[in-house]
Amino acid sequence: MLVSFIIPSYNSAHTIIRCLDSIYALSLQPSEFEVLFIDDCSTDDTCDQVAEYQSSHSDITLLRQPKNNRQGAARNRGVTIAKGEYICFVDSDDAVTDGVVAAIRLAKEKQTDMTAYHYAFVNETGKITKEAKKLSFAEGQIFSGIDMQNIHPYWCSGPVAYIYNRRFLEDVNYPFCEGVLYEDSDFVAVHLYYAKRMAYFPELGYIAYYREGSTTHSTTYKNVADYFLLGMRMLAFHERIKDEILCMTSNVSIEGREKFAEGILEGACWNVEKSCKRLVTLDFKEVRSYYDRLDSMTNRIQISADQRLRRYYWNIWTSICIRHKNLAIVMLFFIIPFYRTVKTITALFISARATSLVWLRKRPKQTLFI
Repeated sequence: MLVSFIIPSYNSAHTIIRCLDSIYALSLQPSEFEVLFIDDCSTDDTCDQVAEYQSSHSDITLLRQPKNNRQGAARNRGVTIAKGEYICFVDSDDAVTDGVVAAIRLAKEKQTDMTAYHYAFVNETGKITKEAKKLSFAEGQIFSGIDMQNIHPYWCSGPVAYIYNRRFLEDVNYPFCEGVLYEDSDFVAVHLYYAKRMAYFPELGYIAYYREGSTTHSTTYKNVADYFLLGMRMLAFHERIKDEILCMTSNVSIEGREKFAEGILEGACWNVEKSCKRLVTLDFKEVRSYYDRLDSMTNRIQISADQRLRRYYWNIWTSICIRHKNLAIVMLFFIIPFYRTVKTITALFISARATSLVWLRKRPKQTLFI
């Protein structure tokens, strides 16, 4: 079998048929692909719709998770049972085009570890709102994942923009983090680092639909804490790279890896700092839950002493947020009301200005009679 499409899902009843239709519209023979649909304890009729779809498409496997553990766990389960030579991750509210088939054929021809392909963001009306930057790599050219990251940093941190060789995933053995929202950026970074053969296909192969209210766009204490936890995983990977560099002798290899490690450290710092800045958007109860989540999964005090993080971005506010839980909560007691008051006043000002402009446009023109 050529490729396995792995679809994690949670409450996607209104989008899943569109996603499945896009896969079955591809120019692939039925014997060339399989669809692994892993439901993460949906509370709507997502599974019923997939089961009905399954009755006319025998190559869909419907699996239900025993407990809600987010996308990472669902994707990991899909990888363990996939039969395809290549793996393509598809989110349940997105769609693929025939560009992905051409990219899979290219991956097969060049025997790549990973193959990147073009993607775009689309709103619910079907209008493209943002498109990935076309890369300078020529179609079919082979390069390493380190070169990909160093030349085009953060081209895409999501796993859906790449096709993976299943054996390569097994050899690297770095699964998605489970039970967290932002489970994918470190997954992509690690596999880019170890990919020795990589190619890029410039045609559009993936359409990501922007949906207001989705889990990635909401703000809760879990989301804010998960930015921090992602930063910590990236910091741990940075340490692994630095340890590997110490054992190397080739200056060419060391230079590329050091630049890659620098980007990973910057990404770790960015996520931790973003987490601390977003604390002001939470209420006091959520702030305490934020700290409880961090303490259950990492050691804040040990992290706050890390000299590399201090060298890159450390500031007083971030230091207080990470190290001193009670002091941060007291400060937020005064900051949060002020922040929300300013936000409300700004929104009212913008609304009033927009209303006055509308009134001015609608006001009848006066004619002066002499």
